[in-house]
Amino acid sequence: MGKNTVEAPDYAPLAEASAEAARIQAGLGREQLQFAREQYDRTAPILQSIADQQMAAQAEQMQQARDYYNYQTDTFRPLERSIVQDAQRFNTEAYREQLASQAAADAGRAFGISQQQNQRAMASMGVNPNSGRFAGMQNATGLQQAAMRANAMTGTRQQAEQMGYARQLDAAGLGRGLAGASLGAYGGATGAGSAAGQSAQSAGQNYMRNMGMGANTIATGQKMNLSGLSNILNNQTQTYINTAGSPLGDIGGFLGGAAAAKTAFFPSDRKIKENIKEVGVDQRTALTLYEFNYIGDTTRRFRGVMADEVELVYPDAVEDTDLGFKAVRYDLLGIEFKEVA
Repeated sequence: MGKNTVEAPDYAPLAEASAEAARIQAGLGREQLQFAREQYDRTAPILQSIADQQMAAQAEQMQQARDYYNYQTDTFRPLERSIVQDAQRFNTEAYREQLASQAAADAGRAFGISQQQNQRAMASMGVNPNSGRFAGMQNATGLQQAAMRANAMTGTRQQAEQMGYARQLDAAGLGRGLAGASLGAYGGATGAGSAAGQSAQSAGQNYMRNMGMGANTIATGQKMNLSGLSNILNNQTQTYINTAGSPLGDIGGFLGGAAAAKTAFFPSDRKIKENIKEVGVDQRTALTLYEFNYIGDTTRRFRGVMADEVELVYPDAVEDTDLGFKAVRYDLLGIEFKEVA
C-alpha cells in the first residue's frame, strides 16, 4: 500500500470551537434552570396567597348567591303569588257584586245619619217635623248627603285597596332582580374558583416552561457540537478519498494494479463505503457478501466483504493500512472482488 503524500487538514480548531459552543450553551442552560428554580421559589408563595384570596372570594360570593336565592324564594315568590291571586279575583262578577253591595250599604248608612241630622236641625229652628215641607226638604237633603257620603266611602275604600295593590306590586318589583343577582353571584364564584386554580398552577407551569427553555439551550449546544464533529469526520473522510496518494483517490488505477498482483489487498473497511446492501453468503468461508460504492464515487459499485467481519474469523487476511483503513486479501479467502456496475 502507498503512503499518503498529502496531510489531512487540521480540524482541531473546529472541534475545539464545537466543544466550546456546547460548553457555552450548557452553561446558559444551567443558568436558565437555576433562574427557573429561584423564580419558582419566589413566586409560588405569592401565587398561592392570591389563589387563597380568590378561593375566599368564591366562598363569599357563593354565600351571597344563596342568600339572594333564599330571599327571593321565601319572601318575594309568595308575594307575587298573592298578587296574581288578587288580580284574578278582581276580574270576577262576584267581586264586582261585592263592591256594589258595599256601596249600597254605605249609602243606606249615610242616608240614616243624614236624616237624623236634619231632624235635629229643623227642630232647633222650630220647624214642625210633621209638616210636608219639612219632610220634603229632609228627604232631598238626605238623599244628596247620603249619595255623597256613599260615593266618598266607596271611593276611599277603592283608593285604599288600589294603593295597597300598587304597594304590593312595588314590593314585588324589589325582588325581580334577585334571581339575576343570584345567578351573577354564582357566576362570579365560579370565575373566582377558576382563577384560583389558574393562579395555583401558574408557578409550576412557569417552572416547567423555563426548564424546557434551559433544556433546549443545552440541547442546542450539543447539536452544534455534534454537527461540527460530523462535519470534521466527513471532511477528513473526503480528504482521504480525494488524496492523490490514497488508494481511494484513484480507485480505477488501484484496482487495476491489485488485479495484476496475485497477493493484492483491496480496501474493504466499512467506514470508506456507502450504500451498502447485503447480497448473499460465500459458501466456502460463510462470509456475507455485499454490494457497495466507495464514499465519493457513486458511479461505480463493487461486490466484496467487510474487513471487520473477515478479521473475526480470518485475521491473516486483513491488514491495517497507514491510511487508517483496513484492507482484505481476497486471494487468501478464495473470493473474487469485482465491480458490478
